[in-house]
Amino acid sequence: MPGKYTQLISEYCAERGIRVPPAFKTAQRYAIIRTHLTPPKLIAKTWFNAEDVIYYLEHFLLTELGDRLSDSIQILDFKDNKILTYTGGKRLQRSGRPWISKESGNA
Repeated sequence: MPGKYTQLISEYCAERGIRVPPAFKTAQRYAIIRTHLTPPKLIAKTWFNAEDVIYYLEHFLLTELGDRLSDSIQILDFKDNKILTYTGGKRLQRSGRPWISKESGNA
């Protein structure tokens, strides 16, 4: 049986037509969606803490996407049910409303 975050992320992607790569097996709380691709694609790696997300952004995606970074990705916190934005300076900021309603458990 998949873990809590694996199931949440898989359901989130399925409901929104986001491609899940075959390498996605087990998940942590933070995930990144590459929204500039058609269809959008989940990055197979997920992270337990925000510092590791920032490291990945700064050392991999920022190098690749440059100024288009914020328009090309969506950072999701599946523990706190929040959308995050990379603000530079080694910070993530909450930028969106929760996508799962507490009452229904659905988007």
